[in-house]
Parts: sequence; structure tokens; C-alpha cells
Amino acid sequence: SLLRSKGQGLFDALAKPATVKQILMEPYAVAEAVDDVLVDVLLTPLLTPGASDVVFDTLSYSAGPLPEQQLREEGFPKNDVPVWVCYGSSDPWTPPARVESLGDIDCVERVIKLDGVGHCPHDEAPELVNPLLLEFME
Repeated sequence: SLLRSKGQGLFDALAKPATVKQILMEPYAVAEAVDDVLVDVLLTPLLTPGASDVVFDTLSYSAGPLPEQQLREEGFPKNDVPVWVCYGSSDPWTPPARVESLGDIDCVERVIKLDGVGHCPHDEAPELVNPLLLEFME
């Protein structure tokens, strides 16, 4: 692929703590959640041999079916598996209307908007997400 043949220099230039932190500031609405620990957790695996190939393959590959497609697939156990969806109202990558529309799918019991949270609610606001997980598991 073009990424494999030409992308290593760009990958090496971007795989730096300051750059990763800057990139994470886009989807994270809670800036305090983007700390050195998070950067290290994400960057360390990227610095292992062969990691760039995995990134290039991921960027070159279709992400597959969207959640709304999966939830409507014939084989999805619609009445056996409850689905709750939570999302950050400040997510720049996933339009709120798209997430809210998941509530129209029969198996989706709840769509929960988390105000002031971005693309990674579990990192940005675990104090909001963790109680939802516990409630869901009850």
C-alpha cells in the first residue's frame, strides 16, 4: 500500500508524546483527561517493532459495518441482548443525531447523552460512565 511504502517517515514524526497529546485534544472535551499516563498508554505500543504496519493496515481498511448496521442485522439477537448507548455531547467525530437515532432500533433500551464529554467518555468522565456500567450489569 501507499501508506506502507511512503508513510514510515510521517509515522515516525507523529509518534512523539507532544504530537499524540495534541491529537488527543481534538476528540477529548475534558482536557484534563489527556495526561502523560494516557499518552504513554497509547504511545508505548506504537513504538514497538511492526506497530506502524498495524496502523497503516488499520487506516487502509474499511472500518466495517456501522453500529446501526450491526444492530439491525438479521443475526443480531434483538430481544435477547439489551443495548445501552452512551455518548459525549461534545464528541467532534460522531454526530449526536446519529447516536440518538440508535434509540429507534428495537434492542436499544437507552441512549444516554453525557454533557460536556467528548469521544472517549470512559476516559474523560469515568465518574459518569462507571455507574452506568454497574446499573447495566444489574
